[in-house]
Amino acid sequence: MKNRLFTLSVLVAILLCDTALAVTRKVYFVGNSYTYYNNMPVMFRDFAAAKGDTVVYGMSAPGGYTFMQHCTDATTLAGIASQAWDIVVLQEQSQRPSFPPAQVATDVYPYARKLDSIIRANDSCTQTMFMMTWGRRNGDVMNCGFYPVVCTYAGMQGRLRESYLQMTQDNNAVVAPMGAAWKIVIDSFPSIDLYVTDSSHPSLAGSYLQACIMYASVFHSPASGCTYTGGLTSTVATTLQRVADKVVLDSLEQWQQYGHYPYAAYTHAHTAASTVTFSNQALRADRYLWVFGDGTTDTAANPTHVYTASGVYTVRLEAVTDCFTNVAKDTVHVGITTALPVIQIPGKLQLQVSGGLVSFGIPQDEGNYTIEVYNISGIKVMHYKNCEGIVKDNYAPGMYFYRAYNSGSIITARGRFVVQ
Repeated sequence: MKNRLFTLSVLVAILLCDTALAVTRKVYFVGNSYTYYNNMPVMFRDFAAAKGDTVVYGMSAPGGYTFMQHCTDATTLAGIASQAWDIVVLQEQSQRPSFPPAQVATDVYPYARKLDSIIRANDSCTQTMFMMTWGRRNGDVMNCGFYPVVCTYAGMQGRLRESYLQMTQDNNAVVAPMGAAWKIVIDSFPSIDLYVTDSSHPSLAGSYLQACIMYASVFHSPASGCTYTGGLTSTVATTLQRVADKVVLDSLEQWQQYGHYPYAAYTHAHTAASTVTFSNQALRADRYLWVFGDGTTDTAANPTHVYTASGVYTVRLEAVTDCFTNVAKDTVHVGITTALPVIQIPGKLQLQVSGGLVSFGIPQDEGNYTIEVYNISGIKVMHYKNCEGIVKDNYAPGMYFYRAYNSGSIITARGRFVVQ
């Protein structure tokens, strides 16, 4: 069993320095030319490095190889057994998963199961990841006469998707959805050519899209913002990064619901100026470590934390199993003041802001007021009708605009305030 949990020295480092830890993943590729074209695993490694993460990789990818051949290939088997990999990526020959379902059930699925069993026998923590490939530009011309479904790109792509998702489910695995991303680029960005002249293998842009998908799938982190372009223009690279994020991260559970790879995520809300409640959205984790950015931690599933000083804190959730730790981070804005600053507003209205707590004060002799509060997008977030005395509410950080009406519906005060 792999020990990927925090050691004491790492935890001390977390407490002393609230920076995100770089992640290292060991990935072995089992495939063929669709995997090795343009040195895609190297592109993936360099992409991750530019994002601050590390990929240690190995590969067995003879041209045209099938799962059946890999099951008995000495190089493939030795590579899988060479160390405890985090993830082993399986890519079948480009046409076979698109064949009729009965044929795929005989010629593909049994060998996918065999490879998965070999992977798990080497290390039970290793996650099998299937690499969903893409349809050929003009469909499978060679097999069109035998199986008309594959006569077009769309038909071939549909069958590939079905087969790879079935293999993922059958083997309690996850999938890197290259084919799904390929379709979005073809449909929405036709000027980006993902094929070389054979209309089958990936162009440089196609391999870069694969690397983006691999990064988002393996690290559960956005590909967008990466400075590594793989030799493409920054415009094309940025587009492919965004497509990868859209396909992988917006539908992560569609691609990873059957595996044992944890996913870390959370939301947070201010319940008072200095108090923040965290809602854990992690999946497939056994335990949790929260690092609040102020030198304190917690292992509760859904903690509430009280900060003692104003500031912007980077909060990190570690979703932990015996095999993996996955990380989610976000910033929390905390504003705490020792006294309530009072802003005098024409018409004797008073505004008090303390952290996220905002109070409107109306002198008793001024009668009833209606107060409307809008966020910076012009959306009304608060409406106090016929109020008198003091009204209070907690506001999220941001800039707000208000206007106050007296009992005669005449605007007597307007302005803005900022919650930090």
